[in-house]
Amino acid sequence: MSIAKDIVDLQDIEKIQYLQTLQSDPAKYNAFVQDKTTRILSETVDARRAAFAKASGDMARLMDMDHNSLVALGRTQDLSNTQDQIIAEQRVEERNLTSNEQLARRQVEINNWYYENKRETLFLLQLILLIMLTATVILALASYGYVTKDVSDFVLLGVVLVGAGTWLYRWYYTSTIRDPVFWNRRTFQQDGSIEPPSGQICIGSNGESLPTDNSS
Repeated sequence: MSIAKDIVDLQDIEKIQYLQTLQSDPAKYNAFVQDKTTRILSETVDARRAAFAKASGDMARLMDMDHNSLVALGRTQDLSNTQDQIIAEQRVEERNLTSNEQLARRQVEINNWYYENKRETLFLLQLILLIMLTATVILALASYGYVTKDVSDFVLLGVVLVGAGTWLYRWYYTSTIRDPVFWNRRTFQQDGSIEPPSGQICIGSNGESLPTDNSS
């Protein structure tokens, strides 16, 4: 510790002697002071410039990062809006496809019901024609004496009853029992009168399983 103190003291002594030497010569002293002042001023200006350059660089980088962040956020929002638009268009297309599918299926059901109804009506018309032909033959045979009047009346009554019963049964079955959507399906008295329990899976008219909506 004493050696370090001695060195510091010697340096201070040398500085004092050097200053005393300079003070003895005012020109050198003024030049020394001017040199020190210029050097300190230059170092201070350089330090301030370096600090300003560093602050400017940091601010420029920060502004670039902020600008890039805003640009990235804008692009993300554009992508999100584009994705939402695509999803909305796909939902519209899905609804249109579902609607078209339901319309096509319903049109097939209507066409099938219309076709079967016309075919059954044609059958009844053919039955009426057969009844008329049978009645004509029976009346012709009775007029020529091949059959008696009682037999012809009995046969005619049976033929008329069969025709009338067939027509009445067809009318009653179609208007009351037959399903209005599917020609080959009949309805029962309990159809629609018993509600399924809450949450039970019910079957739609197209045979697909549809979950019951309990949100209401």
